[in-house]
Amino acid sequence: MSGGEKRGARVKSAKQSAANGAVVVGLGPGRWDDLTVEARDLLMSAPSVLFRTLRHPTVDALRERRPDLALDSFDPLYNSAESFAALYPAMVEELLNRATGPEPLIYAVPGHPLLGEESVRLLRAEAPARGITVRIVAGLSYLEPVCAALGLDPLERDLQLLDATRLADVSPAAMMGALLPTRPALIAQVYNRRLASGVKLALGEIYPDDWEVTLVRWAGMPEEKVERLALAELDRGAEADHLSTLYVPPLEPLRAARVPEGLRYVVERLRAPDGCPWDREQTHQSLRPFVLEEAYEVAEILDEWDGSAEMAEKLAEELGDLLLQVYLQAQVAHDEDLFHIGDVFEGITEKLIRRHPHVFGEVEARDAAQVLRNWETLKKAERAARGEEVATESVLRGIPKSAPALYQAYELSKKAAKAGFEWPTDEGAVEKVAEEARELVAAVASGDSDGAQEELGDVLFTLVVVGRRLGLEPERALHDANQRFRRRFTLMEERASREGHALETLSIEEWLAWWADAKKALAGEAAAERP
Repeated sequence: MSGGEKRGARVKSAKQSAANGAVVVGLGPGRWDDLTVEARDLLMSAPSVLFRTLRHPTVDALRERRPDLALDSFDPLYNSAESFAALYPAMVEELLNRATGPEPLIYAVPGHPLLGEESVRLLRAEAPARGITVRIVAGLSYLEPVCAALGLDPLERDLQLLDATRLADVSPAAMMGALLPTRPALIAQVYNRRLASGVKLALGEIYPDDWEVTLVRWAGMPEEKVERLALAELDRGAEADHLSTLYVPPLEPLRAARVPEGLRYVVERLRAPDGCPWDREQTHQSLRPFVLEEAYEVAEILDEWDGSAEMAEKLAEELGDLLLQVYLQAQVAHDEDLFHIGDVFEGITEKLIRRHPHVFGEVEARDAAQVLRNWETLKKAERAARGEEVATESVLRGIPKSAPALYQAYELSKKAAKAGFEWPTDEGAVEKVAEEARELVAAVASGDSDGAQEELGDVLFTLVVVGRRLGLEPERALHDANQRFRRRFTLMEERASREGHALETLSIEEWLAWWADAKKALAGEAAAERP
């Protein structure tokens, strides 16, 4: 068979295999000579071709060779699309509509169709449901000439490949999962300054503004240009165009401060043999007080929350301190070969999915109350699956014994009340407080310290019951009382300083008088603040 017959056979085969379908042709990085033989034959014989973009050197070379060829492209979409996220779905819908005719649709894309081509990925995903076949005609990708220009071995450095249009639409929070900054990344199709600006903002969430990146333009072409610049200058100093690829070198772990990998590395380094002596000595038990302390400091910020930028900054700092305790506990477990931080992520992620079937499954939940009922049912099913006894379990289960005593009292009385162990009236509960108080007075009068300790606990517990019955949170009530006490006592200290008194020299009468004055002053301030 002659060369012409072979080319004709290849073209005929392409048309037959994609009737009522699409043939996606790779245009290579830009030179006509870099086209595969199959791609060249198809482009030279096709009656019409739809291009993702006409801004490609291969298209110019094709026009010279085939001035009669009908060319169409998606270039207008790049300017009219509402967002980068909407760009490719709009392309694919048009491709699917055009691929239903008697003749195969010839769709040409830069590089290789399966490398960095979002429109092709979406087309292949959605075509089967529409009864459309998609055939790929390979092409040399942008990766080879770009890596050659950079002197980069992609396998040696665990290179990440990303699409600029997708990256520019990633939310700040999602950037942590979009790429790992401790590995190098190539970001393809940075085709104009607007897109370069979107990429810069996305990368700025996890990279320093002064981080040096490299923009490679027209790789493998005579016009090839390699430009190094700071990330902050990407949309100002660079001339991004349709043949531009951005290289982002890896950060050192100590500079990857905005992603989990950075914290994991620091904690691992602290616990290493040549790390911090104090951190190396810590155990699960020795770290326990710090877990509680950091949790309380987060709670304190939430109690004082006013929505200000200053308060937000404090909350972010305290949440970081609490997160450190999670990573320290996980690193201790890792060092003892018990579990790893990945087990922590996996456990909570799977639990959230499992316990929210109304979000991730087919279950419906009408309101928050229904969600809570489903939650309890799912928790019982999980315990049963673990072989734990469910039928005879205590109604008091699930209240941590290490929780604050006031919280435990509230939760214990609430669960007991659900089971029917409850005072019929509020008056009966209040009378129980008086009864326990009398017993406390009697224990103190008799000098029974152990009995006084027990009776004091009973008084506190019954007070919690009364608060719960009245719809009041004892923890909040005591917290507010603590704050009032703190403010009043501080006013007395300030007065003592102004008047040159030592607090410890005051008589009980003076103490009471000063206390009354402090209460009156704070009451006046509160009244002045009310509208």
